[in-house]
Amino acid sequence: MANASLQSFLLHHHHSFLSSSIHEGSPSILLKLTTNTNTSISFKLFSNTTSSSVTTASSPNSSAPTPVTPTPETTSPPPPSLELLSSQLAERDYRQADKTTRALLIELAGESARRRGYVFFSEVQFISTEDLQAIDALWREHSDGKFGYSVQRRLWEKSRRDFTRFFIKVGWMKKLDTEVEQFNYRAFPDEFMWELNDETPEGHLPLTNALRGTQLLGNIFTHPAFEEDQEEEAEENETPATTGQSKDDSKGKERPKFMGDFKPDYSF
Repeated sequence: MANASLQSFLLHHHHSFLSSSIHEGSPSILLKLTTNTNTSISFKLFSNTTSSSVTTASSPNSSAPTPVTPTPETTSPPPPSLELLSSQLAERDYRQADKTTRALLIELAGESARRRGYVFFSEVQFISTEDLQAIDALWREHSDGKFGYSVQRRLWEKSRRDFTRFFIKVGWMKKLDTEVEQFNYRAFPDEFMWELNDETPEGHLPLTNALRGTQLLGNIFTHPAFEEDQEEEAEENETPATTGQSKDDSKGKERPKFMGDFKPDYSF
């Protein structure tokens, strides 16, 4: 259709051109149109002096719709909940369960913690006993009793509430290959253990952010949710009258050496 219109236009102006160009003494002129199969039209002007040619091509049908590539939908992560945590732990997806646990603590600690994106140690008191016990019970249930806050708290008590000893016991610090026994913090997240096997230390999960110090972890361990466990262990650790010795096997041992104070990137 474009070709036919162009041909009609050229033929009309061809006659006009001839009538206006042929005068007495002027050279004769001939306009010749040619078409081909690739939708182009050529015309030539012939005269007794010179000849020239022009080629024009018609564009494809501009009314054809341009294909639109659909934009992939972005899905936001599901909100933290005990149901989500239970599902992840049942699948032994401990890495995602650890993230969900931190998100749950933020959610349960109150509006300020939610806006900030992390929990202050002073906000642990706002987490209900029932919620904290439920989180701990799920971790213990899906780890054969190897993971959970109550497990960590028991190991912390056995370490005489010394966090360096505790970090070594639960595998958050690793022994360095040096002549003198030294330890350093594991790099988060790749150097931590996300599988449950014989080599995974007891109490290794869940992780707790110690970037702002150990008060957050200490307040979790001393939360009323674990008061009964504290009373039971206090009875177990009472000094026997006959021997005068504590059952704590770490008593009297030299405090382990470690490389520096808390690292600034100790951010789990």
